[in-house]
Amino acid sequence: MSVRKLAWAGVVCALAATLAAAPSFAESPATPSPAGALRHAVFCPPFKGPAELAGLYHATLVGMLQEAAGVEYMEGLRMRLRAPEFSYRIQGEIIEDAEGRAYVAVTLTDATRKEQIASYVAPASTEPGTLAAWKRTLQRDIQRRATKLPFECRIRRQMKQSSYTLDRGLGSGLLPGMILHVALDEEALISPVTGEIIGRDSPQAVGQIQVFRVMEHSAYARPLPGVQLPRAGKLYARTF
Repeated sequence: MSVRKLAWAGVVCALAATLAAAPSFAESPATPSPAGALRHAVFCPPFKGPAELAGLYHATLVGMLQEAAGVEYMEGLRMRLRAPEFSYRIQGEIIEDAEGRAYVAVTLTDATRKEQIASYVAPASTEPGTLAAWKRTLQRDIQRRATKLPFECRIRRQMKQSSYTLDRGLGSGLLPGMILHVALDEEALISPVTGEIIGRDSPQAVGQIQVFRVMEHSAYARPLPGVQLPRAGKLYARTF
């Protein structure tokens, strides 16, 4: 047996035992996204593992992301050159246990904050029924999370102007007239013992902006009347 199989045999058992305690891709029924909902930037690089199964499951997931109402799937040059600062990453791998049984392991990560949000392990097979069951589970969870997670994008003040640029455009669902909250980047909470990040401050709204122009990969907004946004610190727009 290969070292890779031995290592993942333990991982499969551990993940299967902890899925009930950790947030998973199968927690609860889907909640439909409202029409015109904002869309999260999501990356999904090719799955690791045996080419046939990895390619099949990756292609299936990409198809789901492209069809999901609350997702803007990032691919091609857009991924490399114009990636928005706030995004989510879905990574997958086909793994095998000691008996040679295949599983598909998927994790959802907040790419900006480098925090894992959910994980899911299921049997993997080219058999249509197995693939269909996996697809139904992820479709429900993708829709639910797309509705629940806040939309976020980086904003930057235009030099010598009162307007701000947003690093998301038409694909995000932004429309002229939309109002977004503005917050300062949260500070990381560092453990005094290990020096590791153990959490972050809760986001606090410092004002609101209204979108007045949307382009392919960017948008423009102004503070609402009477709103003075902080001049210091990094700002981002979000829904609460």
